[in-house]
Amino acid sequence: MAVVLPASLFLVWGGTTEKQPPLGDGLNDLTPYQRARFVEGNISFQRVFDPTNGLGPLFNGNSCARCHGDPVVGGFSGAVERHATRFSEPDSCDTLLQEGGPVFDLRATPLLQAHGITNDPVPADATSVGHRSSPPLFGLGLVDAIPEATIRANEDPTGARHPGIHGHANHTIDGRLGRFGRKADTAALFDFIVGAYHEEMGITSPLEPVKKTVDGKPVPPDTILGPEPNITTNEIGQTTTFVRFLAPPPHRTPTNYLDRAAVERGQRLFVRLNCAVCHVPEMQTGPSYIEALNRKTVALYSDLLLHDMGTNLADICLGDARPSEFRTELLWGLRFRKQFLHDGSAKSVEEAIARHGGEAQRSADQFKGLPDSDKVALLRFLGSI
Repeated sequence: MAVVLPASLFLVWGGTTEKQPPLGDGLNDLTPYQRARFVEGNISFQRVFDPTNGLGPLFNGNSCARCHGDPVVGGFSGAVERHATRFSEPDSCDTLLQEGGPVFDLRATPLLQAHGITNDPVPADATSVGHRSSPPLFGLGLVDAIPEATIRANEDPTGARHPGIHGHANHTIDGRLGRFGRKADTAALFDFIVGAYHEEMGITSPLEPVKKTVDGKPVPPDTILGPEPNITTNEIGQTTTFVRFLAPPPHRTPTNYLDRAAVERGQRLFVRLNCAVCHVPEMQTGPSYIEALNRKTVALYSDLLLHDMGTNLADICLGDARPSEFRTELLWGLRFRKQFLHDGSAKSVEEAIARHGGEAQRSADQFKGLPDSDKVALLRFLGSI
């Protein structure tokens, strides 16, 4: 079935366009007060923790910027973390929460190492181990502001609109639609950041007041230093504000006629190969009292839904997401990244496309069969968004 997209979804160069903030800057239309909060939140985001003020005892990084600092603060890093779950057919998913899961930290503070513990071991009853690269955070405040109904409008669990492609939403335990994380298991940006403090740095807060365990057992009391909880809800709010107001990556404008022609050809191929069915070019935010988030076009290139990517990429389960199901990756700003796929194992965009399976197998096969000139055009388009 052909994919028909409205003309408004196609990139337009020339004419009057809103100036794009540089990478790592705040959204357009922030008030002076909101911009001051953005700067304040940046300080919280870059705060470095150590064992004396709450780090660990198990952790992956010692600050938000440690995993999200390349090429600017709010970006990605080369760090790859470890997750594990237990999955039983047909749809039983155990996140191993009682055994320290689903994130199993790779590092330990010196105080914990003195007890012979150097990392958080994956329990023997885990059925799969997954690895996760650190995603860039640019534009996530806009993603947070997209109404649930807008995302649900793209659901097609039976593949009625596009045979073989059947995206569906993940949900939190309280029934909210998930949109953050590689398995879309988290509903709201604030929740995503609360979890990151606790799971990635071992930082306690009024919302996560208990330190992570080792194989389900409490860490030795002498490994816990600093005041408890380690941070306030206000500091989490400051960090959330920084991420909420981070602008999306600026698109690249073609520099000459030949470049523009190649990008436009690549865009047509992107649609022809059905890539745009899952990587939906844009959505709209809902009404907001924050003008910078109010009814904005979000060129995220994702439907934020789960899709089966095939057995070769399968790893853990989370919520409604089976091991082979992943949230459609946001493609904006691809040219700023250095590793691709959920685990960072692909070293180029071309490799990542070629390794798509499951619902995307046909598109991947069609890409592999393109003439080299068409592959270059498609990759040039992807490098422009």
